[in-house]
Amino acid sequence: MFIVSAKFNPKKAVRYLLVLGVLLVAVILLVGRFRRAPSPGEDIVSAATDQERAAYLESLGWTVDPAPIETLEFSLPQPLNEAYESYNQLQLEQGFDLSPYAGMQVTRYSYAVQNYPGFPDQVQADLYLCGDTIIGGDILYYGDNGFVSTLQFPEN
Repeated sequence: MFIVSAKFNPKKAVRYLLVLGVLLVAVILLVGRFRRAPSPGEDIVSAATDQERAAYLESLGWTVDPAPIETLEFSLPQPLNEAYESYNQLQLEQGFDLSPYAGMQVTRYSYAVQNYPGFPDQVQADLYLCGDTIIGGDILYYGDNGFVSTLQFPEN
């Protein structure tokens, strides 16, 4: 049988707690400093208002007017048809998946993008929501040689 005894020194205990607290704060600050920019689809994002949806797009690097240029409600087909399966590949690239929402009511909010590099107009950001949760989105250029891309801000 072993018996261990220790002498408790309150001054040393307080010092150790202070050092531990300083180290904890330093770790928190370092983790926050090296946190990367958000990517679309990374987290479940609630966006019940125009301001929250615009703030989400701005967190990805886009500049938009908080008032949508169009709002459209529709139901996703159950099961997803070929066109939606193809579009869902774009969503999967950015961390979203429309499959769990097949057959459900969805709302698309479209916002005019003001800062797409090289395209001063005719670009819009679309966010697809089921309830208040963002389930997908894209950037659409509807001018000549139009395109659809992920919500990720393009690298220069």
